[in-house]
Amino acid sequence: MEDGQYIKQAQQSLDSILRNGRQKNQNPSVPEVSVSEARQTPVAELASTRTKTRVLFITTDTAMLNQSTKSLDGFTAIRDLFHEVHIMVLRTGIKPKNPVLRIDDNTWLYTVTAKYAWQLPFFGWSMLAKELTFAEGFRPDIIVAREVGASAFCAYGAGTYYGRSTQLHIPERYRPAAKWLQRKFESWLIRLFPSIRVTTEEIAVSYQSMLGDEYDIAILPRYRGYINDFSGQQGTYLRTKYPQFSFIVLYVGDLTPTSTAFSAIDAVRGILRNPRVGFLMVGNGTGVMECERRAELLGIKDQVVIERRADDIASYMSSADALLVTDADATADEVVLYGASAGTPTIMTKTSLREDIFVDGDSAYLVPDARSARIGEILIRLLNNNSDRLLMRDRSRQAVVSRLASSQHDYERAFRTSVEGALLFEAT
Repeated sequence: MEDGQYIKQAQQSLDSILRNGRQKNQNPSVPEVSVSEARQTPVAELASTRTKTRVLFITTDTAMLNQSTKSLDGFTAIRDLFHEVHIMVLRTGIKPKNPVLRIDDNTWLYTVTAKYAWQLPFFGWSMLAKELTFAEGFRPDIIVAREVGASAFCAYGAGTYYGRSTQLHIPERYRPAAKWLQRKFESWLIRLFPSIRVTTEEIAVSYQSMLGDEYDIAILPRYRGYINDFSGQQGTYLRTKYPQFSFIVLYVGDLTPTSTAFSAIDAVRGILRNPRVGFLMVGNGTGVMECERRAELLGIKDQVVIERRADDIASYMSSADALLVTDADATADEVVLYGASAGTPTIMTKTSLREDIFVDGDSAYLVPDARSARIGEILIRLLNNNSDRLLMRDRSRQAVVSRLASSQHDYERAFRTSVEGALLFEAT
């Protein structure tokens, strides 16, 4: 189906849902507070006597099918956040044998499968009518779309039909579609959600400017409990393990042809002319042998040490003199945050998340890409100036401590409050 046909059919279907929804809900509830007041009091009082909310998350992220994590962020079990949780995963492919699973006492997982991506919202509505509509009505109080696209369209249609509050989460990986019609559709879809949650301050400001003050746009809280594992003081683990080096640069990540491991070796080769400087690469992959050959060709074989697995990654981070992160994916972001929690001076390529948390030259060093000549200059500066390293250790740790929740209780409360803020911005 062409983009134009898909958008036209989607809008026609949504119009039909809206008409039916209005007939069923002649007197939709309207928030009685202004946007500014709502932001000061983010949790609305439910119409029922319950004080805890039931939430439905709709996503196209098949990682949510991994029942071992039972988490939206990899850290906190979703069951601990709300009174009741329903997760609907929209995907194409073969229909599973058990599309409905109870994965915890208060958590259910629904897998909606279709042959074509454009069918997913419609199949999702069918699943909701079958599994979540009971005699007393639609069970969830809030419907949250985890991405822009099929999940957002499904969430908004269901929210309007059942008279429930909706919220849109826009992940950092989201980029507007390349095709003009698809971009128009996504822009129209985003504007349907009065409550939007994003990942960084930069993105929040951008959407607030684009949509206006009548939209409730905020940053989702982030939790990293490992912040409490570090004091910010440099350890001696790596110095003891590799006594031949007086300055150790650490790289943690995949060693594959598609990663930036080869570029990282090129970036540090200048400083490795000093035999007392070591470059420790912790990672595995099909590019390990190529990294070894590259180091040999560059004449720095003795300075480049590759470990396929770290003995104790926390000790590695806290005792390294510098951390180099040249990849820009989500896994590399975690390496950045982990290293900053340990207080390790970090040189990193720019991403919106990193620019949101760190200030270049103050709490970290941000470079445009892995081939930047500035990487070598920064390493030489850190090597020759111990006071800079000590100052950066303190500031890098403070940057993450001030922006990330280190208490699980505080994080759960903040996340729950942020999602429940949608109750004050119901779609009419």
